[in-house]
Amino acid sequence: MALFGQKKRDAEKSNPAPPVRQVMGREVYCAVCKAYRAFSRCWLRVAPVAKCTCCGLDFPSLEAVYRKHLPACPRCGEYLEHPGFEYGLCDTCGSKFELVQGAKPGLLPNRKQRENMSVYGKTWSKD
Repeated sequence: MALFGQKKRDAEKSNPAPPVRQVMGREVYCAVCKAYRAFSRCWLRVAPVAKCTCCGLDFPSLEAVYRKHLPACPRCGEYLEHPGFEYGLCDTCGSKFELVQGAKPGLLPNRKQRENMSVYGKTWSKD
């Protein structure tokens, strides 16, 4: 005889919770575009990043990676997302921002933007 809820528990084991949850898009000030832009792709990070989104490195110890204030991949330097924070992509330039209610959005620079930071001291240049 099957126990009540057994199927539900089996389904939860086979389908673990997703690492992100989609949230409603919004209009946010983009520091790269220097204007308010639509951010239609926004998400809430639920679980820590276990694999680098840029180079694909699997992190053996999440605790060691997330010990820093702004965690980054040890191999490529890609900044990682914190669990419990909302993030979004600018529809115009594609830059990723950390969205905190009541605060200025924080840019998480991608590889090209980090290279520009090392040359120009900022993520964009006067083209």
